Amino acid sequence: MKLFLSIVAMLILITGCSHKMTYVDFENGNVLEGHYVDYVKDIEVKMPNGELLKGKFSNISNNSFSFGNSFSNGTMTNGTTTTFGNANSFGTGYSVGGAGKAYAILKSETSSLMMEVIVNYDGLSRSGFGEARTNDGRKYKVQF
Repeated sequence: MKLFLSIVAMLILITGCSHKMTYVDFENGNVLEGHYVDYVKDIEVKMPNGELLKGKFSNISNNSFSFGNSFSNGTMTNGTTTTFGNANSFGTGYSVGGAGKAYAILKSETSSLMMEVIVNYDGLSRSGFGEARTNDGRKYKVQF
């Protein structure tokens, strides 16, 4: 039973990381649907003729990650050795996110068609925008 629950949890995790992308051709108005998966860095888009372009994306990012700890201890006395109070505190924090860029080359498995995708994104919301172009001259605006 534990193995089954582990497998179900892993499938939910992997499929939950899939994000929809929309590609809009400004010349003819065609809208293409695609998606990317954070966990494995896969990206794909379906072309108007049904051809599927797939690839891996790379983060080219200015994201920052920081982690810090602090500890303090204070004691008050009245000049003898009597303690009136004692205060201890401990804090931990981290910060992740910020603006970033991602880059991908998508390839067809059935033809020589390729697409270059360059996007800007918000590291926290995983949403963003950018541009894509194919090696046959089509240009798209990308939003996700």
